[in-house]
Parts: sequence; structure tokens; C-alpha cells
Amino acid sequence: MKRVLQTLAIHLFCIFFFAFFYYYFSTHFDNNTQNNLKKYKTKLDSAIDFFLFSTTIQAGVGVSDILPISVYGKILMILQQLIMISMSVITIYIFTK
Repeated sequence: MKRVLQTLAIHLFCIFFFAFFYYYFSTHFDNNTQNNLKKYKTKLDSAIDFFLFSTTIQAGVGVSDILPISVYGKILMILQQLIMISMSVITIYIFTK
């Protein structure tokens, strides 16, 4: 049970860590919902959009309204995907040992 909680904690840390970086580097991403509702958007709404984006990437779903539009945005997204895949492989290895 301890390993399960550790794995969950690592995934949650990655979600919050990358959500912060996506928000910080938001100029490297295109947010379609932000363009449609620009006058109604607040900073909190944008932060929640990037938290949702980070969660979908970490979960392996990858479907979102936010798209990387620069090389830096793509590298950041690829980095999160590689960490997610690595954590899944490590978890499977630990639990089947």
C-alpha cells in the first residue's frame, strides 16, 4: 500500500509541477477556450485550464483545447509524457516483482 501512495504522490506532484510551468509559459500554448471567452476569462480560469491540460497529459488521455504552438511548449509537453510513461513502466515493474 505504501508503494501505491508513493506512486500517487509522484503523479500528483507531476500534475501540479507541469500545470505551473504550462501556466508560466502560457505564451507558448494556444488556448481555444481563452480566445472564445477572452472577456470573461480570469487568471484563475486560465490556471484551471492548464491544470486540466496537465492532468489529461499525465493520465495519458491527451485531449484538450490547449495546444503547444512553439518548440518550447512541445518540449515541455513531451517531457511530461515521458515522465508519465516512465512512471507507469516503473510501477508495473515494482508490482509484478
